[in-house]
Amino acid sequence: MYLSDRDLKFAVETGQLIVSPAPEEYDTTSIDLHLDNVDQAKIWNVEAFRQKQADAGNDSWLRVGKYKYRTFSQEFYQNVPENSSSSNLVYRNGDRVILRPRGFLLWQTREAVGTPEIDPRLICFINGKSSSARSGLLVHMTAPTIHAGWWGQITLEIANLGPFDLCLAEGDAISQIVVATISSPPTKRKKEGIAIGQRTVSGNTGSN
Repeated sequence: MYLSDRDLKFAVETGQLIVSPAPEEYDTTSIDLHLDNVDQAKIWNVEAFRQKQADAGNDSWLRVGKYKYRTFSQEFYQNVPENSSSSNLVYRNGDRVILRPRGFLLWQTREAVGTPEIDPRLICFINGKSSSARSGLLVHMTAPTIHAGWWGQITLEIANLGPFDLCLAEGDAISQIVVATISSPPTKRKKEGIAIGQRTVSGNTGSN
């Protein structure tokens, strides 16, 4: 069963649902999530990865089913460049990020979202917003579920599939969560994956 606005508000107020800072308003069945500080926006340093592979005599592809995301991201993500040259599909313009067609970046939510580690009763799903999607903005591609018993700032995968150069800034609401009840609390906790309480796009709980 999905929660309505009154149920979402009650769940936040009683601690069954973590949204911090707390929402200023609730939609009928969702809560908007906002982009964090622009310094948290990251892109992949593809050239550094390719050079490391070449130096090691390896192929230049990423073995996506085997890599360890947290270790990999700390080595190969980088800040969004200020340079707006034609080769940069993502670049900064002051406090804004410009996302050209085919551009891709990672940017976390301002809000920490999820459910308590002990006795969770809810599960959350991250969606994009239709108004943004119609411009070609794709948000949080293939992993919409925030599993019961996990919480943290959400790393959004953001891509531009449309024809326009898109401008994004801190505080923009380009994603939302919907929340449902689960039949009973899980008997196990996930021991691997992204850290509970993550505060960075790398999945770490620290500030860097």
